[in-house]
Amino acid sequence: MTAQSYNVIAELDTEFGPENAEQLLGPIADYSGAAGRSELGHAEVIFTVPAESVRQANSTALAILKTYPWPLRSVRVLLTADYDRLLDGVDLPPLLSVQEAADRLGISRQAVIKAISTQRLPAIRVGGTWIVRESSVRALSQRSV
Repeated sequence: MTAQSYNVIAELDTEFGPENAEQLLGPIADYSGAAGRSELGHAEVIFTVPAESVRQANSTALAILKTYPWPLRSVRVLLTADYDRLLDGVDLPPLLSVQEAADRLGISRQAVIKAISTQRLPAIRVGGTWIVRESSVRALSQRSV
């Protein structure tokens, strides 16, 4: 059998925030990992593993997920091609970098990072980069006025 690429979407029993972003990304750093807040408000990690079967992909995913200190709430393993097809059907909201958010808010980049760390501005960590929804920046701007 030839190895294929599988995407793993796992929800952990903890909240996502700046204080645990590094801890969430650590175990999946070598697997093109991303961490964020799930639709249910928990921490969610998404990463890619090579495997010869979905069974092997599941085993690999569970071994990686076992390294987290938080219980696993859910896990889904899909061929990367199927995962990509699912994402193609999802309209992503407009996203901004930290610098773009700072420019729109008229504040420094450090002030945006502080707003993220104090959870005044929701953000998602992808690798080493924070991504902010444009709507969250608008909402913060309106609250600050």
